[in-house]
Amino acid sequence: MSSDLSSDHWDFYSCEIDDKPHSTLVNLSLFNVAPIDTLAVFRCIEVKLRHPNPDHGMTTNEEFQPLSDMEDLIGKSETKELKYIARQTGDCKRKFYFYSTSGFDFGSLFEKIGQAFPAYEKTTFNFEDSEWQTYFDDLYPNVIGMNEIINRSVFDQLSEAGDDLNVPRTIDHSVIFHKKKQAKDFEKIVKAKGFEVAVESRGILKKTFDLLVQRIDPPSRLDPITLELKQLAEHLGGSYDGWGCMVATSK
Repeated sequence: MSSDLSSDHWDFYSCEIDDKPHSTLVNLSLFNVAPIDTLAVFRCIEVKLRHPNPDHGMTTNEEFQPLSDMEDLIGKSETKELKYIARQTGDCKRKFYFYSTSGFDFGSLFEKIGQAFPAYEKTTFNFEDSEWQTYFDDLYPNVIGMNEIINRSVFDQLSEAGDDLNVPRTIDHSVIFHKKKQAKDFEKIVKAKGFEVAVESRGILKKTFDLLVQRIDPPSRLDPITLELKQLAEHLGGSYDGWGCMVATSK
């Protein structure tokens, strides 16, 4: 990723498209500013991978450098008339996505990439998308993707501390409700799933009920667990407020 893009918040998530694994890296910072009125044309450059993994069609180390160089060139080509917003990898392809003004000379960028990386087969397409529907509906992470992103940030902190994410240990989940009945309903359901629950009420006139929900699990398997707790909490009118645990090593 070019340093030109470092001021934006980029992150990635995994998904399946037509039953094939894909990875999407997207500029999350644009969510609060899009759509940008002047950038009404969605554009894509699709690159056919030269050395994809034969098992799943994703990239291999053999192509890391040329694809990184290609993305650096794309990042340095950004102007007020062209915004690079995401890339997607899967099905033996890498796709680079943009929004531009209607009059932007995208052909020159496509030609520049072709000259710099002649060994790669490339195609391009575009269409009007003034509301940035493609960004919001197809590229910005859904609840599953965002759950993966949030968890990975905790995984990274644990790994930096020397943690072995496969070691089971007590995981503390925080869940908040504003009504006692909702908290009790949630407690009953998760206890049946093997969780222990401690409830603490706060406030005098407007109480909140803070639930400490605990179970022994390996952090590496938390994605479906945190997603289930989040969706259950929201269904009952509460909110899932994250998780934490002690650092554990294989030793």
